[in-house]
Amino acid sequence: MALDLASLASVRAFATAFLSSEPRLDILIHNAGISSCGGTREPFNLLLRVNHIGPFLLTHLLLPRLKTCAPSRVVVVSSAAHQRGRLDFTRLDRPVVGWRQELRAYADSKLANVLFARELATQLEGTGVTCFAAHPGGCCGSDYKQYVFGGWAWAWWCISDTQRISLEIMTLQPRCEDVETAEGVALTVTGVAQVKIMTEKELLAVACEQFLGKNVQDIKNVVLQTLEGHLRSILGTLTVEQIYQDRDQFAKLVREVAAPDVGRMGIEILSFTIKDVYDKVDYLSSLGKTQTAVVQRDADIGVAEAERDAGIREAECKKEMLDVKFMADTKIADSKRAFELQKSAFSEEVNIKTAEAQLAYELQGAREQQKIRQEEIEIEIVQRKKQIAVEAQEILRTDKELIATVRRPAEAEAHRIQQIAEGEKVKQVLLAQAEAEKIRKIGEAEASVIEAMGKAEAERMKLKAEAYQKYGDSAKMALVLEALPQIAAKIAAPLTKVDEIVILSGDNNKVTSEVNRLLAELPASVHALTGVDLSKIPLIKKATGAQV
Repeated sequence: MALDLASLASVRAFATAFLSSEPRLDILIHNAGISSCGGTREPFNLLLRVNHIGPFLLTHLLLPRLKTCAPSRVVVVSSAAHQRGRLDFTRLDRPVVGWRQELRAYADSKLANVLFARELATQLEGTGVTCFAAHPGGCCGSDYKQYVFGGWAWAWWCISDTQRISLEIMTLQPRCEDVETAEGVALTVTGVAQVKIMTEKELLAVACEQFLGKNVQDIKNVVLQTLEGHLRSILGTLTVEQIYQDRDQFAKLVREVAAPDVGRMGIEILSFTIKDVYDKVDYLSSLGKTQTAVVQRDADIGVAEAERDAGIREAECKKEMLDVKFMADTKIADSKRAFELQKSAFSEEVNIKTAEAQLAYELQGAREQQKIRQEEIEIEIVQRKKQIAVEAQEILRTDKELIATVRRPAEAEAHRIQQIAEGEKVKQVLLAQAEAEKIRKIGEAEASVIEAMGKAEAERMKLKAEAYQKYGDSAKMALVLEALPQIAAKIAAPLTKVDEIVILSGDNNKVTSEVNRLLAELPASVHALTGVDLSKIPLIKKATGAQV
């Protein structure tokens, strides 16, 4: 049954045909595969398609029949090359170009075979269908021989024995010295032969059996000896004249006699020619002189006979020439007369036909002009109709454009402004509410602070009054003493920037009076700062009373 694993449609067609014609399927062996794309240039990975994707699809299409016929088996023929595989899903289906990519794609496809077999075996466990991946392996000692020419083939390193033999054309120069002819004349003959190993399978096998392992020179020597032997034997059966006068026949005879013998060695004689023939006793030169004299004699006789025949023939030719000339002149005159008559008749007919043609041309021109004008009118009508339709479309387009560019944007702008106004209104209302709430909260906080401060100040004043009432002058004195450092600091503040104070006194010595004046003014300053009247304190009153 036909099956093309590179075509998924072919795989499906095969499965359909098989399932409809065969009731059982016990063993499915995926043995088909390729290791090179050859000369094809497919837009996908041909090796992966044939070696894995096609068998993968076929297995799944036939799997129900395998389960029905269990126990059954699936065997995927893989290769040890799967160890070099690496599945890169970004490039799996790219085209394969060059032998390096082919090797990598082959290893990837074999790795896919192994992974497929292992996963399928796991999924089919317990169904009676087993699945295996097998490496075909190699073996030693086989007598099988494969002959390849003009191409390439696989060979296992350290296992297969490969040898080469040249199929190029080999040029030989057989030479036979002092070989006696049938008349006993010793001749030396040299020739040139072109031979090559034949490529037909049977003959190539014979040539390989005879010459494999030998170099080109060894092959030449064997063939050369064979040709020289036949050349010697043929020279002994011919005369010198036969050899010298007909070299091509002599070479043909040698080729026909030697061809079967060298053919049994797988060698083909492509051509054989005699290059030179000579002797040491000048027999050939003497033969040539005799032949030359005979030829010279025959040539002189031939020249004399030719001159005689030429004279006779010349006279006859002159007579025939005159007769022919007279007849020719007569025929020429008749021909001229007939020509002139015919020419007149032709001229008349030509003129008539020319006039008719001219009239017909003008009439036809008028008709064509009428048709052209009619076509132009129809074209103008069609153009006007098209123009009207275009103008109508332009009016519709302008209307839609005005709607799209003026009315709709205006409506959109009005809607946008309305939304902005409503948003601004809501914003202002919310801001006003927030500001009012803020002011209310701040007022409540300030009122609470003022209330707390008032209560604290009232409590402080109450306690201070109670203390003043309880302790009397002692409390007032303590208050004065407590405030004196602050009063002194306030008074001395202007003097902090003064490095030195010098009190000058005149003849009357007013320093004491100035100090007394300052002390007299101190109670008033304290009363202004603190509200405490120091003049009522006995100690201060005593210190300042003398000045009052």
